[in-house]
Amino acid sequence: MHFCLYVFLQGILLIHGFRNPQKTSYLFSTHDCKNCNSQNSMPSDKSILRSWTCIGVQEHIDWSKPYRVQLGDLPLVIWSDGQSQSTTKLKHPAEPNSFFSTINICPHMGSKLDNGIITPQGKLQCQYHGKEFDKKDQFGQVKLHEGKLFWALNPIHSSPPPIPYFHHPNYVHSFLELDMDAGLKDCALNSMDLRHPEYVHRMGFGSPIPATNIKNYLYPSRKGYADRVGLSFDYQSNPIMQQINQNFEPTHNFHMFVYPTFSWSRVSFQDKHLIVALNLLPLSPNKTRWYVTLIHNYSKTKVQKQVMKLLALTIMKQDFVQMRMQQPESALKTARMFEQCFDDESVILRLYNMLEDYEYPSIGTIGTYGSSKTSLK
Repeated sequence: MHFCLYVFLQGILLIHGFRNPQKTSYLFSTHDCKNCNSQNSMPSDKSILRSWTCIGVQEHIDWSKPYRVQLGDLPLVIWSDGQSQSTTKLKHPAEPNSFFSTINICPHMGSKLDNGIITPQGKLQCQYHGKEFDKKDQFGQVKLHEGKLFWALNPIHSSPPPIPYFHHPNYVHSFLELDMDAGLKDCALNSMDLRHPEYVHRMGFGSPIPATNIKNYLYPSRKGYADRVGLSFDYQSNPIMQQINQNFEPTHNFHMFVYPTFSWSRVSFQDKHLIVALNLLPLSPNKTRWYVTLIHNYSKTKVQKQVMKLLALTIMKQDFVQMRMQQPESALKTARMFEQCFDDESVILRLYNMLEDYEYPSIGTIGTYGSSKTSLK
């Protein structure tokens, strides 16, 4: 458990990568804060609506009734046709991929559909006038992937990005979720930030010793634009953690962010590995849900897994305090950010440029991609 505490506290916050970057990826040099090259920014069709966005953890959802979720200003309702009209809490539908979604507004007279029921035929029935919905009435697509549900409207990719070792037989996994009082951009930048652990997490793994052997990586996509950034480094824990774990060697870390909502990290020491994956769901312009997946090849008993989750939640709550102190998104905040920066923040600046193309899913941006017109039957 001592080792578990050490490895976990070293890596739980910096939520990003596992495998070493490929040789074909290139390092990029430090840029002036406001003059970073933006030629690799995301094209306009990379809307969050067309990317797979995590909308829930399967085992946390009661599938005997409709499940509601908010993606920005877009209210969605999800149901599974593998369920009967039952009050039993069924966590695992008979057909794992038989999930359907529509806008959580009845196209008849505007009722909330999450108050409806799932019929024995697997249809969603509005409680106001009995209007029924099935897979022909879908708005967007829902996919079950690595224990979580993802939603996209006319998705660019066939599946969400994978988490390394999620299905490996020697690794176990668990899930957490927490709502942060900050916008998606702040949460994304926080996930790739090397410097805040010394201050925000000084009661945990934070150390005044700077990270060493820092390398930043940019991964061009086949279309010629960047959709991800990577970061590798070595990190020395504080003396208290060193004594607790009887380990005085730095951990080896690799982190990655995949535009627009996904990041993952790997922390390694000896033959132990911890992967922490983060999926971001914008709930409002200044509120974001964190779906965190822990994957590790140690501390695998039921009790040890709960300890890992408790440690993770503790550090997430430290982040929660800082996220509440972030200024809401505004033109002034945008103009102010990165007027000053540190010399080793290339990856943050690259990510910041990528996020310039992120649009909060407001009613206006949702309308750009069409609407669901369902005729009464």
